[in-house]
Amino acid sequence: MPSQRLLLPLLALALLCVAPARVAAKKSADVALTPEAVEERAAEVAEDAALMGKMFPMVSKLFVRKGTGIPFGQVFAAVNDLVDRREFALFATVGWGLVPVTRSVYEVYANVTGRGLIDDGDEEGAEMVAEDLGKRRRLRAAYDGMTRMRGGDATGEVATLPKMRPFEETTLFQIVNHIGQASKIGLSVIVVDCASLISRMMGYNPWRILDSASRIFSKTAYMGWIVYRVKVMKRFFLKKAFGGSDLGKLEVMDNLLDGVLATVYAFNVLNTLEVQTGIAVKSIFSVGATGTLVFGLASKDLATQVMSGLVLHLSDKIYEGDDVRFSDGTSGKIERMGWFQTSLRNSDEVVVGIPNTQLSGQRVYNLSRTPRSQVKQELRVSYDDAAKIPKLLETIKDEVKKDCPKLITDGSRPFRAHWRNYEDDHLQIVVDCHFTIKPTGNEYWDNRQKVLEAIYRAAKKTGVQFERLVRVVA
Repeated sequence: MPSQRLLLPLLALALLCVAPARVAAKKSADVALTPEAVEERAAEVAEDAALMGKMFPMVSKLFVRKGTGIPFGQVFAAVNDLVDRREFALFATVGWGLVPVTRSVYEVYANVTGRGLIDDGDEEGAEMVAEDLGKRRRLRAAYDGMTRMRGGDATGEVATLPKMRPFEETTLFQIVNHIGQASKIGLSVIVVDCASLISRMMGYNPWRILDSASRIFSKTAYMGWIVYRVKVMKRFFLKKAFGGSDLGKLEVMDNLLDGVLATVYAFNVLNTLEVQTGIAVKSIFSVGATGTLVFGLASKDLATQVMSGLVLHLSDKIYEGDDVRFSDGTSGKIERMGWFQTSLRNSDEVVVGIPNTQLSGQRVYNLSRTPRSQVKQELRVSYDDAAKIPKLLETIKDEVKKDCPKLITDGSRPFRAHWRNYEDDHLQIVVDCHFTIKPTGNEYWDNRQKVLEAIYRAAKKTGVQFERLVRVVA
Protein backbone atom coordinates (compact mmCIF):
# COMPACT_ATOMS: atom_id res chain seq x y z
CA MET A 1 0.00 0.00 0.00
CA PRO A 2 1.43 3.47 -0.83
CA SER A 3 0.49 4.95 2.56
CA GLN A 4 2.23 2.18 4.49
CA ARG A 5 5.34 2.56 2.36
CA LEU A 6 5.42 6.30 3.20
CA LEU A 7 4.84 5.77 7.00
CA LEU A 8 7.76 3.40 7.51
CA PRO A 9 10.48 5.90 6.40
CA LEU A 10 8.95 8.61 8.65
CA LEU A 11 9.07 6.37 11.73
CA ALA A 12 12.66 5.47 11.02
CA LEU A 13 13.56 9.16 10.72
CA ALA A 14 11.88 9.94 14.06
CA LEU A 15 13.80 7.19 15.84
CA LEU A 16 17.06 8.53 14.47
CA CYS A 17 16.24 12.03 15.87
CA VAL A 18 15.06 10.89 19.33
CA ALA A 19 17.87 8.49 20.07
CA PRO A 20 20.69 11.11 20.28
CA ALA A 21 18.49 13.35 22.49
CA ARG A 22 17.86 10.48 24.94
CA VAL A 23 21.56 9.70 25.04
CA ALA A 24 22.39 13.34 25.76
CA ALA A 25 19.72 13.56 28.47
CA LYS A 26 21.11 10.41 30.10
CA LYS A 27 24.63 11.83 30.06
CA SER A 28 23.44 15.15 31.58
CA ALA A 29 21.50 13.26 34.24
CA ASP A 30 24.61 11.30 35.10
CA VAL A 31 26.55 14.56 35.46
CA ALA A 32 23.81 16.23 37.61
CA LEU A 33 23.69 13.31 40.01
CA THR A 34 27.31 13.62 41.08
CA PRO A 35 27.75 14.59 44.81
CA GLU A 36 29.46 17.89 44.00
CA ALA A 37 26.67 18.91 41.63
CA VAL A 38 24.00 17.98 44.16
CA GLU A 39 25.64 20.08 46.90
CA GLU A 40 26.06 23.03 44.57
CA ARG A 41 22.41 22.83 43.50
CA ALA A 42 21.24 22.53 47.12
CA ALA A 43 23.27 25.62 48.06
CA GLU A 44 21.64 27.60 45.26
CA VAL A 45 18.17 26.52 46.40
CA ALA A 46 18.97 27.23 50.09
CA GLU A 47 19.67 30.87 49.30
CA ASP A 48 15.93 31.35 48.84
CA ALA A 49 15.12 29.96 52.31
CA ALA A 50 13.78 32.39 54.89
CA LEU A 51 15.36 31.00 58.08
CA MET A 52 16.66 27.45 57.42
CA GLY A 53 20.39 27.34 57.94
CA LYS A 54 20.68 31.10 58.49
CA MET A 55 20.16 31.62 62.21
CA PHE A 56 23.61 30.80 63.54
CA PRO A 57 25.45 32.42 60.62
CA MET A 58 23.57 35.65 61.34
CA VAL A 59 24.49 35.46 65.02
CA SER A 60 28.13 34.73 64.21
CA LYS A 61 28.31 37.85 62.03
CA LEU A 62 27.83 39.94 65.16
CA PHE A 63 31.27 38.85 66.34
CA VAL A 64 33.02 39.58 63.03
CA ARG A 65 34.66 42.99 63.18
CA LYS A 66 34.65 44.70 59.82
CA GLY A 67 37.47 46.97 58.82
CA THR A 68 39.36 46.60 62.09
CA GLY A 69 41.54 44.02 63.68
CA ILE A 70 41.23 45.36 67.26
CA PRO A 71 40.31 42.57 69.68
CA PHE A 72 37.44 43.10 72.07
CA GLY A 73 39.71 43.04 75.11
CA GLN A 74 41.87 45.86 73.75
CA VAL A 75 38.78 47.89 72.83
CA PHE A 76 37.33 47.48 76.31
CA ALA A 77 40.64 48.42 77.91
CA ALA A 78 40.92 51.56 75.76
CA VAL A 79 37.40 52.67 76.65
CA ASN A 80 38.06 51.90 80.31
CA ASP A 81 41.05 54.26 80.20
CA LEU A 82 38.95 57.02 78.64
CA VAL A 83 36.11 56.80 81.18
CA ASP A 84 36.48 58.75 84.39
CA ARG A 85 35.21 56.54 87.21
CA ARG A 86 34.50 59.60 89.28
CA GLU A 87 31.75 60.53 86.88
CA PHE A 88 30.08 57.16 87.36
CA ALA A 89 30.42 57.44 91.13
CA LEU A 90 29.08 61.00 91.22
CA PHE A 91 26.02 60.33 89.07
CA ALA A 92 25.24 57.05 90.85
CA THR A 93 25.63 58.55 94.34
CA VAL A 94 23.53 61.62 93.59
CA GLY A 95 20.94 59.69 91.60
CA TRP A 96 20.25 56.94 94.11
CA GLY A 97 21.57 58.34 97.39
CA LEU A 98 20.63 62.04 97.57
CA VAL A 99 16.92 61.56 98.31
CA PRO A 100 17.34 58.88 101.04
CA VAL A 101 20.13 60.82 102.77
CA THR A 102 18.16 64.08 102.70
CA ARG A 103 15.06 62.31 104.03
CA SER A 104 17.05 60.87 106.93
CA VAL A 105 18.50 64.26 107.82
CA TYR A 106 15.04 65.84 107.62
CA GLU A 107 13.48 63.25 109.94
CA VAL A 108 16.38 63.47 112.40
CA TYR A 109 16.00 67.27 112.50
CA ALA A 110 12.26 66.93 113.16
CA ASN A 111 12.89 64.53 116.05
CA VAL A 112 15.79 66.47 117.56
CA THR A 113 13.88 69.76 117.61
CA GLY A 114 10.86 68.02 119.15
CA ARG A 115 8.50 69.13 116.41
CA GLY A 116 7.91 65.72 114.84
CA LEU A 117 6.15 64.95 111.61
CA ILE A 118 2.46 65.19 110.78
CA ASP A 119 0.80 61.80 110.82
CA ASP A 120 -2.12 60.80 108.61
CA GLY A 121 -5.25 62.29 110.07
CA ASP A 122 -3.35 64.77 112.29
CA GLU A 123 -5.70 67.66 111.56
CA GLU A 124 -4.31 69.91 114.26
CA GLY A 125 -0.79 69.62 112.89
CA ALA A 126 -2.03 70.14 109.33
CA GLU A 127 -3.81 73.33 110.33
CA MET A 128 -0.68 74.65 111.99
CA VAL A 129 1.39 73.90 108.87
CA ALA A 130 -1.18 75.71 106.76
CA GLU A 131 -0.56 78.97 108.62
CA ASP A 132 1.19 81.67 106.67
CA LEU A 133 4.79 82.62 107.33
CA GLY A 134 3.90 85.97 108.90
CA LYS A 135 1.73 84.34 111.54
CA ARG A 136 4.49 81.89 112.40
CA ARG A 137 6.96 84.72 112.84
CA ARG A 138 4.57 86.55 115.16
CA LEU A 139 4.10 83.36 117.16
CA ARG A 140 7.84 82.95 117.46
CA ALA A 141 8.30 86.56 118.55
CA ALA A 142 5.60 86.20 121.20
CA TYR A 143 7.22 83.01 122.43
CA ASP A 144 10.63 84.69 122.70
CA GLY A 145 9.09 87.58 124.62
CA MET A 146 7.37 85.27 127.11
CA THR A 147 10.59 83.33 127.57
CA ARG A 148 12.52 86.49 128.42
CA MET A 149 9.82 87.64 130.86
CA ARG A 150 10.02 84.29 132.69
CA GLY A 151 13.78 84.46 132.93
CA GLY A 152 14.45 81.91 130.24
CA ASP A 153 12.02 79.30 131.51
CA ALA A 154 10.76 77.75 128.29
CA THR A 155 9.10 74.72 129.83
CA GLY A 156 6.28 73.52 127.60
CA GLU A 157 6.61 76.30 125.06
CA VAL A 158 8.30 74.21 122.38
CA ALA A 159 5.12 72.20 121.96
CA THR A 160 3.40 75.23 120.44
CA LEU A 161 5.66 75.05 117.39
CA PRO A 162 3.94 73.54 114.36
CA LYS A 163 4.74 70.02 113.30
CA MET A 164 6.73 69.47 110.16
CA ARG A 165 5.15 68.12 107.01
CA PRO A 166 6.16 64.71 105.63
CA PHE A 167 9.31 64.90 103.56
CA GLU A 168 7.54 64.00 100.30
CA GLU A 169 5.27 67.05 100.67
CA THR A 170 8.04 69.62 101.05
CA THR A 171 9.77 71.83 98.53
CA LEU A 172 13.09 70.32 99.62
CA PHE A 173 11.97 66.91 98.39
CA GLN A 174 11.02 68.34 95.00
CA ILE A 175 14.48 69.93 94.65
CA VAL A 176 16.54 66.88 95.61
CA ASN A 177 14.24 64.57 93.66
CA HIS A 178 14.76 66.62 90.49
CA ILE A 179 18.53 66.57 91.03
CA GLY A 180 18.46 62.80 91.57
CA GLN A 181 16.42 62.14 88.43
CA ALA A 182 18.72 64.34 86.34
CA SER A 183 21.72 62.41 87.69
CA LYS A 184 20.16 59.06 86.78
CA ILE A 185 19.60 60.27 83.23
CA GLY A 186 23.19 61.54 83.13
CA LEU A 187 24.47 58.11 84.13
CA SER A 188 22.37 56.44 81.43
CA VAL A 189 23.81 58.88 78.87
CA ILE A 190 27.35 57.89 79.90
CA VAL A 191 26.45 54.21 79.52
CA VAL A 192 25.12 54.87 76.02
CA ASP A 193 28.31 56.80 75.19
CA CYS A 194 30.45 53.83 76.24
CA ALA A 195 28.33 51.30 74.36
CA SER A 196 28.35 53.44 71.22
CA LEU A 197 32.12 53.92 71.40
CA ILE A 198 32.79 50.20 71.86
CA SER A 199 30.51 49.27 68.96
CA ARG A 200 32.11 51.79 66.62
CA MET A 201 35.66 50.70 67.50
CA MET A 202 34.74 47.08 66.82
CA GLY A 203 33.22 47.97 63.45
CA TYR A 204 29.54 47.68 64.33
CA ASN A 205 28.04 50.88 62.93
CA PRO A 206 25.19 50.09 60.50
CA TRP A 207 24.22 53.07 58.38
CA ARG A 208 26.60 55.10 60.60
CA ILE A 209 23.74 55.62 63.02
CA LEU A 210 26.02 55.25 66.05
CA ASP A 211 27.96 58.37 65.06
CA SER A 212 25.19 60.51 66.56
CA ALA A 213 23.40 57.99 68.79
CA SER A 214 24.76 59.48 72.03
CA ARG A 215 23.72 63.03 71.22
CA ILE A 216 20.28 61.91 70.05
CA PHE A 217 19.71 59.85 73.21
CA SER A 218 20.93 62.64 75.47
CA LYS A 219 18.68 65.30 73.96
CA THR A 220 15.58 63.12 73.70
CA ALA A 221 16.02 61.72 77.23
CA TYR A 222 16.47 65.09 78.88
CA MET A 223 13.70 66.68 76.82
CA GLY A 224 11.36 63.83 77.73
CA TRP A 225 12.22 64.26 81.40
CA ILE A 226 11.61 68.01 81.23
CA VAL A 227 8.24 67.45 79.53
CA TYR A 228 7.29 64.93 82.21
CA ARG A 229 8.22 67.28 85.04
CA VAL A 230 6.32 70.12 83.40
CA LYS A 231 3.32 67.80 83.16
CA VAL A 232 3.50 67.01 86.89
CA MET A 233 3.88 70.68 87.83
CA LYS A 234 1.06 71.61 85.47
CA ARG A 235 -1.23 69.15 87.23
CA PHE A 236 -0.25 70.60 90.61
CA PHE A 237 -0.97 74.20 89.60
CA LEU A 238 -4.25 73.22 87.93
CA LYS A 239 -5.41 71.62 91.17
CA LYS A 240 -4.54 74.78 93.06
CA ALA A 241 -6.29 76.95 90.48
CA PHE A 242 -9.51 74.96 90.31
CA GLY A 243 -9.50 73.65 93.86
CA GLY A 244 -11.88 70.82 94.57
CA SER A 245 -14.96 72.42 93.02
CA ASP A 246 -14.62 71.97 89.28
CA LEU A 247 -12.77 68.69 88.74
CA GLY A 248 -14.36 68.13 85.33
CA LYS A 249 -12.93 71.32 83.88
CA LEU A 250 -9.60 70.44 85.49
CA GLU A 251 -9.51 67.15 83.58
CA VAL A 252 -10.35 68.89 80.31
CA MET A 253 -7.60 71.47 80.73
CA ASP A 254 -5.19 68.75 81.80
CA ASN A 255 -5.88 66.69 78.67
CA LEU A 256 -5.51 69.73 76.39
CA LEU A 257 -2.18 70.73 77.93
CA ASP A 258 -0.98 67.11 77.73
CA GLY A 259 -1.68 67.22 74.00
CA VAL A 260 0.33 70.43 73.66
CA LEU A 261 3.28 68.95 75.58
CA ALA A 262 3.21 65.75 73.50
CA THR A 263 3.21 67.81 70.28
CA VAL A 264 6.13 69.94 71.46
CA TYR A 265 8.12 66.84 72.42
CA ALA A 266 7.40 65.11 69.10
CA PHE A 267 8.57 68.12 67.08
CA ASN A 268 11.66 68.41 69.27
CA VAL A 269 12.56 64.76 68.61
CA LEU A 270 12.05 65.23 64.86
CA ASN A 271 14.18 68.37 64.91
CA THR A 272 16.94 66.51 66.77
CA LEU A 273 16.88 63.71 64.20
CA GLU A 274 17.09 66.25 61.40
CA VAL A 275 20.05 68.07 62.93
CA GLN A 276 22.00 65.01 64.06
CA THR A 277 21.30 62.58 61.22
CA GLY A 278 20.35 64.86 58.34
CA ILE A 279 16.95 63.19 57.98
CA ALA A 280 14.60 66.10 57.36
CA VAL A 281 11.04 65.99 58.58
CA LYS A 282 9.71 66.60 55.09
CA SER A 283 11.63 63.57 53.77
CA ILE A 284 9.86 61.35 56.30
CA PHE A 285 6.46 62.37 55.00
CA SER A 286 7.45 62.54 51.32
CA VAL A 287 6.32 59.07 50.36
CA GLY A 288 5.02 59.82 46.91
CA ALA A 289 1.54 60.27 45.55
CA THR A 290 0.45 56.66 46.13
CA GLY A 291 1.89 56.58 49.64
CA THR A 292 0.26 59.88 50.46
CA LEU A 293 -3.10 58.57 49.27
CA VAL A 294 -2.77 55.37 51.31
CA PHE A 295 -1.60 57.27 54.40
CA GLY A 296 -4.41 59.80 54.04
CA LEU A 297 -7.10 57.15 53.75
CA ALA A 298 -5.69 55.18 56.67
CA SER A 299 -5.44 58.22 58.97
CA LYS A 300 -8.77 59.80 57.99
CA ASP A 301 -10.73 58.05 60.74
CA LEU A 302 -7.96 58.70 63.25
CA ALA A 303 -7.93 62.41 62.48
CA THR A 304 -11.72 62.54 62.67
CA GLN A 305 -11.65 60.92 66.10
CA VAL A 306 -9.03 63.35 67.38
CA MET A 307 -10.91 66.39 66.05
CA SER A 308 -14.16 65.13 67.57
CA GLY A 309 -12.40 64.68 70.91
CA LEU A 310 -10.99 68.19 70.65
CA VAL A 311 -14.46 69.58 69.91
CA LEU A 312 -15.89 67.79 72.96
CA HIS A 313 -13.10 69.11 75.18
CA LEU A 314 -13.50 72.69 73.99
CA SER A 315 -17.29 72.73 73.82
CA ASP A 316 -17.67 72.93 77.60
CA LYS A 317 -20.73 70.68 77.32
CA ILE A 318 -19.62 67.78 79.48
CA TYR A 319 -16.89 67.04 81.98
CA GLU A 320 -15.71 63.89 83.68
CA GLY A 321 -18.09 62.95 86.49
CA ASP A 322 -21.19 64.49 84.87
CA ASP A 323 -24.45 62.59 84.53
CA VAL A 324 -25.55 63.05 80.93
CA ARG A 325 -28.16 61.93 78.44
CA PHE A 326 -27.65 62.14 74.67
CA SER A 327 -30.29 62.62 72.03
CA ASP A 328 -29.98 59.01 70.83
CA GLY A 329 -31.01 57.75 74.28
CA THR A 330 -27.53 56.96 75.58
CA SER A 331 -27.21 57.98 79.23
CA GLY A 332 -24.87 57.48 82.16
CA LYS A 333 -21.99 59.05 84.04
CA ILE A 334 -18.86 60.26 82.24
CA GLU A 335 -15.96 58.20 83.53
CA ARG A 336 -13.23 59.43 81.21
CA MET A 337 -12.95 61.77 78.25
CA GLY A 338 -10.18 60.76 75.87
CA TRP A 339 -9.02 62.00 72.49
CA PHE A 340 -10.54 59.01 70.68
CA GLN A 341 -13.45 57.83 72.81
CA THR A 342 -15.47 58.70 75.90
CA SER A 343 -16.14 56.13 78.63
CA LEU A 344 -19.70 56.16 79.99
CA ARG A 345 -20.80 54.20 83.07
CA ASN A 346 -24.38 53.00 82.96
CA SER A 347 -26.68 52.46 85.93
CA ASP A 348 -25.81 48.74 85.86
CA GLU A 349 -22.11 49.67 86.44
CA VAL A 350 -21.12 48.59 82.92
CA VAL A 351 -18.61 51.00 81.38
CA VAL A 352 -19.10 51.57 77.65
CA GLY A 353 -16.55 53.21 75.37
CA ILE A 354 -18.25 55.39 72.74
CA PRO A 355 -16.25 56.90 69.84
CA ASN A 356 -16.17 60.68 69.97
CA THR A 357 -17.44 60.90 66.40
CA GLN A 358 -20.77 59.48 67.62
CA LEU A 359 -21.11 62.09 70.38
CA SER A 360 -19.79 65.35 68.99
CA GLY A 361 -22.84 66.11 66.84
CA GLN A 362 -25.55 65.08 69.30
CA ARG A 363 -27.66 67.12 71.67
CA VAL A 364 -26.46 66.68 75.24
CA TYR A 365 -28.62 66.89 78.35
CA ASN A 366 -26.22 67.46 81.23
CA LEU A 367 -28.17 66.50 84.33
CA SER A 368 -25.32 67.41 86.67
CA ARG A 369 -25.48 71.06 85.60
CA THR A 370 -29.25 71.34 85.95
CA PRO A 371 -29.99 72.93 89.34
CA ARG A 372 -33.73 72.12 89.31
CA SER A 373 -35.83 69.03 88.74
CA GLN A 374 -39.44 68.12 88.00
CA VAL A 375 -41.71 65.42 89.38
CA LYS A 376 -44.80 64.93 87.26
CA GLN A 377 -47.37 62.26 88.00
CA GLU A 378 -50.63 61.35 86.22
CA LEU A 379 -53.47 59.94 88.35
CA ARG A 380 -56.52 57.92 87.27
CA VAL A 381 -59.63 58.61 89.39
CA SER A 382 -62.97 56.80 89.18
CA TYR A 383 -66.06 58.64 87.95
CA ASP A 384 -67.69 57.68 91.26
CA ASP A 385 -65.20 59.91 93.14
CA ALA A 386 -65.63 62.99 90.94
CA ALA A 387 -67.11 64.99 93.83
CA LYS A 388 -64.03 64.32 95.98
CA ILE A 389 -61.52 65.60 93.42
CA PRO A 390 -61.37 69.29 94.61
CA LYS A 391 -60.63 68.18 98.16
CA LEU A 392 -58.09 65.65 96.84
CA LEU A 393 -56.20 68.32 94.87
CA GLU A 394 -56.03 70.66 97.87
CA THR A 395 -54.84 67.86 100.16
CA ILE A 396 -52.15 66.77 97.67
CA LYS A 397 -50.70 70.30 97.61
CA ASP A 398 -50.69 70.53 101.39
CA GLU A 399 -48.99 67.14 101.80
CA VAL A 400 -46.31 67.91 99.20
CA LYS A 401 -45.56 71.30 100.77
CA LYS A 402 -45.29 69.74 104.20
CA ASP A 403 -43.04 66.86 103.16
CA CYS A 404 -40.80 68.49 100.51
CA PRO A 405 -38.91 71.55 101.82
CA LYS A 406 -37.18 72.25 98.49
CA LEU A 407 -40.44 72.67 96.61
CA ILE A 408 -40.49 75.83 94.45
CA THR A 409 -43.55 77.87 95.43
CA ASP A 410 -42.48 81.42 94.51
CA GLY A 411 -44.20 81.29 91.12
CA SER A 412 -41.00 81.00 89.06
CA ARG A 413 -41.86 77.35 88.39
CA PRO A 414 -45.30 75.70 88.21
CA PHE A 415 -46.77 73.85 91.17
CA ARG A 416 -49.98 72.30 89.94
CA ALA A 417 -52.50 69.66 90.91
CA HIS A 418 -55.33 69.84 88.36
CA TRP A 419 -58.21 67.85 87.02
CA ARG A 420 -56.99 67.60 83.45
CA ASN A 421 -59.39 65.55 81.33
CA TYR A 422 -62.31 63.10 80.94
CA GLU A 423 -61.19 59.72 79.69
CA ASP A 424 -63.28 56.70 78.68
CA ASP A 425 -62.82 54.81 81.91
CA HIS A 426 -61.42 57.37 84.36
CA LEU A 427 -60.86 61.03 85.21
CA GLN A 428 -57.35 62.31 84.58
CA ILE A 429 -55.51 64.31 87.27
CA VAL A 430 -51.97 65.64 86.80
CA VAL A 431 -49.64 66.66 89.66
CA ASP A 432 -46.68 68.79 88.51
CA CYS A 433 -44.02 69.88 91.02
CA HIS A 434 -40.59 71.54 90.65
CA PHE A 435 -37.73 71.45 93.15
CA THR A 436 -34.33 73.03 93.71
CA ILE A 437 -32.72 69.60 93.40
CA LYS A 438 -30.58 68.25 90.58
CA PRO A 439 -32.42 65.63 88.49
CA THR A 440 -29.91 62.94 89.38
CA GLY A 441 -28.54 61.18 92.42
CA ASN A 442 -30.08 59.85 95.61
CA GLU A 443 -31.50 63.21 96.67
CA TYR A 444 -33.66 63.39 93.55
CA TRP A 445 -35.04 59.86 93.92
CA ASP A 446 -35.68 60.30 97.65
CA ASN A 447 -37.58 63.50 96.92
CA ARG A 448 -39.60 61.80 94.18
CA GLN A 449 -40.59 59.07 96.63
CA LYS A 450 -41.77 61.73 99.10
CA VAL A 451 -44.05 63.21 96.44
CA LEU A 452 -45.59 59.80 95.72
CA GLU A 453 -46.08 59.18 99.44
CA ALA A 454 -47.76 62.58 99.81
CA ILE A 455 -50.19 61.73 96.98
CA TYR A 456 -50.98 58.40 98.60
CA ARG A 457 -51.68 60.02 101.98
CA ALA A 458 -53.95 62.59 100.34
CA ALA A 459 -55.93 59.85 98.61
CA LYS A 460 -56.33 57.96 101.87
CA LYS A 461 -57.51 61.08 103.72
CA THR A 462 -60.12 61.94 101.10
CA GLY A 463 -61.20 58.37 100.42
CA VAL A 464 -60.44 58.49 96.70
CA GLN A 465 -59.79 55.25 94.85
CA PHE A 466 -57.42 55.20 91.88
CA GLU A 467 -58.45 53.30 88.77
CA ARG A 468 -56.16 50.58 87.48
CA LEU A 469 -55.12 50.46 83.88
CA VAL A 470 -56.82 47.52 82.19
CA ARG A 471 -55.03 46.07 79.18
CA VAL A 472 -57.09 44.03 76.75
CA VAL A 473 -55.12 41.39 74.90
CA ALA A 474 -56.74 40.31 71.68
